[in-house]
Amino acid sequence: MLRLWYIWTFSFFLPFLYLGQSQIANYVSNGSFESLNTNSLSSYYNAVNYWQPIDTNKFADFLATLLQPIANAPHAGSTFQYPKTGNNYIGSTLFCPTCTGNARGYPRNRLKQTLSANVTYCVKYFISIANMSTCGMDAIGAYFGNSTLDTINYCNIPLTYLTPQVQNPTGNIIIDTLNWVAITGTFVANGTEKYMVLGNFKSNATTNTIAINTSSVVAGTDVCFDDVSVIELNLPAYAGPDKSVIPGDSVFIGREPDFAIDSGCTWFKLPNLTTAIDTISGLWVKPTVTTAYVVRQILDCSSEKWDTVMVYINPVGLEKLKLLSEEVKIYPVPAKDFVELSVPNIDSWKDFRILAIYNNLGQIIREEEINFKGGNVSINVSDLPAGVYFMKLTNSENEGFSKKLIIVK
Repeated sequence: MLRLWYIWTFSFFLPFLYLGQSQIANYVSNGSFESLNTNSLSSYYNAVNYWQPIDTNKFADFLATLLQPIANAPHAGSTFQYPKTGNNYIGSTLFCPTCTGNARGYPRNRLKQTLSANVTYCVKYFISIANMSTCGMDAIGAYFGNSTLDTINYCNIPLTYLTPQVQNPTGNIIIDTLNWVAITGTFVANGTEKYMVLGNFKSNATTNTIAINTSSVVAGTDVCFDDVSVIELNLPAYAGPDKSVIPGDSVFIGREPDFAIDSGCTWFKLPNLTTAIDTISGLWVKPTVTTAYVVRQILDCSSEKWDTVMVYINPVGLEKLKLLSEEVKIYPVPAKDFVELSVPNIDSWKDFRILAIYNNLGQIIREEEINFKGGNVSINVSDLPAGVYFMKLTNSENEGFSKKLIIVK
């Protein structure tokens, strides 16, 4: 015997709806180093917004940029590297066994928001060894801490008492001076992490190295950083709330674009789930008719996720559909082989003639014409196997409602 539970939702039909999503995807502020302060016009140091040394009286990194008037990349001091994305990256000294005094740099980022307790985060950053470095190294990590970092006075020495939550594996010595190498990992936050610090948290003695450039006059390793991100492991896809737009106008859907998730997001315009319209986390659209847009998200540390948004072509369509959705009654609860839809005002529903049922992959498995004659429609679902389905009811303007169906034997 089949049993059916259902949830009536004001949305489109695909099974990717997620309510109450956060707009924050990448918690790192200015993770690609594209936002610069006025110091960038005259200085290589402390020029990148939201990135500072632990002690503001010191320096932790230098700016490498393609922008004028500095334009010091790809020949930024000791490296011949281009940015991985955008115009900028930073470099920092992580290993210098022969240097006297303070030599190491620890770039610190003020996160967009304190991380949440017991939530798993995926951390990723790209590095490249500077060409003039005498050796490659393995001790490159990311530490997450709270405001107690402000109590550190000596911030250019080995900070061995800090244990990075995400660390390049010991023995995995990176020597690449040509390409950008990704370092990734996950950790569970305790809810106090306000800052992210990049650097070498091991002593000189425990830092494993391989000689790569014996002609350099300074022994050690400078490391370039670009595209730093911290993302929730189970970050849902986000297409945004349903919107209305006046004909001829544009509207923004999705998240604010960010390098960390742009490449993992692919947009489609229904009913075509084959041909992508863009690869970015959010975009401006200018539909000529009411249109459903779908985003597919595939990130490094999480499974494939989907979400959908309806853009209605008239300014009152969204409110109208909200009112109609409140009118619909469904019964019985639970249903066995049939589900009944009942509406009080037949005139408002006479244009809703097409009923489609989709599986949890968004594939249509049935489409039929219906008629709210008498104010009721009976739908036979006895032939559907156990699983999750979505029923879409649309009118001639492609405005629609969805019903989530969970069928068990």
